Amino acid sequence: MQRFRFEAITYDGQTEKGVVESDAIKSARQQLLARGLVPISVELDGAGAGAAGVSGLLFKRKGISATDLAVITKQFALLVRSGLPLDEALRLLAEESPKQVARDVLAEIVHELQSGVPLSRALASQPATFDTLYQSVVAAAEHSGLMAPVLTQFATFLEKRQAMKQKVVAAMVYPVMLIAVSFLVMTVLMVYVIPQVTRVFESTRQKLPLTTEIVMSISSFLAEWGWLLVVAVLGLVWVVRHALQNPSVRLDVDSRALSMPVIGPLILAYETARFANTMSMLVAANVPILSALRSARDTLRNSYLRSVVDAAEMRVREGSTLARALGAQGVFSPLFIHMIRSGEATGQLADMLRFGADNAEVDAEQTTRVFTSILEPAMILLMGVMVLFIVMAVMQPILEMNAGIR
Repeated sequence: MQRFRFEAITYDGQTEKGVVESDAIKSARQQLLARGLVPISVELDGAGAGAAGVSGLLFKRKGISATDLAVITKQFALLVRSGLPLDEALRLLAEESPKQVARDVLAEIVHELQSGVPLSRALASQPATFDTLYQSVVAAAEHSGLMAPVLTQFATFLEKRQAMKQKVVAAMVYPVMLIAVSFLVMTVLMVYVIPQVTRVFESTRQKLPLTTEIVMSISSFLAEWGWLLVVAVLGLVWVVRHALQNPSVRLDVDSRALSMPVIGPLILAYETARFANTMSMLVAANVPILSALRSARDTLRNSYLRSVVDAAEMRVREGSTLARALGAQGVFSPLFIHMIRSGEATGQLADMLRFGADNAEVDAEQTTRVFTSILEPAMILLMGVMVLFIVMAVMQPILEMNAGIR
């Protein structure tokens, strides 16, 4: 049960405000009508939202996945383009969806639409699925009256964003698997193999080489105190995550990450592509430039870049052009700034932003290939050196024993 704050008019013309409890906006409106009140506005109460947030910590509600959302948006755009009303199109999508989560979310949006709520407001009731960017795009489509074209373009944007994310995941699968296998091999050697060899060497009571003693000490520590090492690593992860919740610490870390070799250009390229794609789509949907900047800023994951966009937004608000505002920050590439400047001069800002996004994606893919091409042989070499060190530590006393017997 949620709390909704309402403003309504009685039949004798008096204005009344208050709070009503209900499961959805539609039923809240029905309650008001049953009480002889004509609702003017019905919104989720802040206290109710807070209670929902507390319960959400215990029972986190799942939304539609990003992949499914891109498909649903494309199908929704096609249905709207064919002339179907919004609620009818969403109802068909809910009925045809193979997943229960999607059916539930779409059905609730249909209920909101049928109660007279605009689509953008209805989407806001499902924040786990529809983020602020999605809501902003739909609101812009409502204001412009170009729902079908905007949704079609946005569906393409979502598919492109998901494809870029999948490329990153695919590029990192092999290095991650290599690191995991290396860790597993070293753990097996140090925890299970070396202790058995150690018992043999101890029975001979011979003086062991320094490398052998080092390996045996590490193996003994892992076998006895390995659990403490795991706890320490988990504790370190918790401390780092807690520290990154501090805005100043997060800003400093993200700023330093951008200056790192290989990793810095990779982060900047992907963030530039994400920012430019969002800006292009919003500008094409006739979203005001300041609103587009705020929405595009929210898609960035690097807090330092978000602060850069905030500073650029302030300059645009003061009358600066977008290219001059972003270029003054000295973060984005000169080529990207030049494309924006050309788009502003020719009135084709959306197209030039899209070209800038495409260029940034190409740079990101090339940088990813360079990064993985360096990481993979480096991991193989490191694993080989570590295994060689362990093998030599085991073989050296054996060879000395054989030499002594001869």
